[in-house]
Amino acid sequence: MKLSTPAKILASLLLGALPALASAACVPVMGTVKLVPDASCAINALGSQVPAYQNQCFSVALSLLGFPSASGYAGVTAEPLAGLAGTTATPAAVINPVTQLPRQSIQTARSAVSIGSGAYRTTLYTNDVIVAQVTYNADGSTAVGAVTEQILITGTDGKGAYSKVTGNLTVLGNSIGTSANVTGKLCLP
Repeated sequence: MKLSTPAKILASLLLGALPALASAACVPVMGTVKLVPDASCAINALGSQVPAYQNQCFSVALSLLGFPSASGYAGVTAEPLAGLAGTTATPAAVINPVTQLPRQSIQTARSAVSIGSGAYRTTLYTNDVIVAQVTYNADGSTAVGAVTEQILITGTDGKGAYSKVTGNLTVLGNSIGTSANVTGKLCLP
């Protein structure tokens, strides 16, 4: 079968539009998240493939506009990190070449957060990367400056209203012990 030039152009346009149409079910989200230290380290029993590093564990309260409230657990992890100089593990640091002191810390985490209730409840599993600015006080002690956290939904428990959700969130600020703003997108098939 031979296609005419206009048909080829139309076919090309339709094929080019497929990625945009495939993500048409993604919606922007915004809200807040708050982490509270969790001495029981519940994340270790809730599906995280990587145990919490040095028992740095948290309970999670997530609120996204237009979605049911979500709660769960998170834990800082020690995971491989590759760079030009080789492989290390998180937590890691980006070094200031002038002072040879850390200017940013890099941590990884895993979370299991449930959204919805009853038969509509879905547990979301995430991989997280936290980057924090390291600042120095006059006495030389360190303090945390700006913080951002990138969260990638890596899977679900396969149950409930959001069983096939994918997407990502960005936490804008330090959410430990205080609410921080969250933005991102959730994609539903």
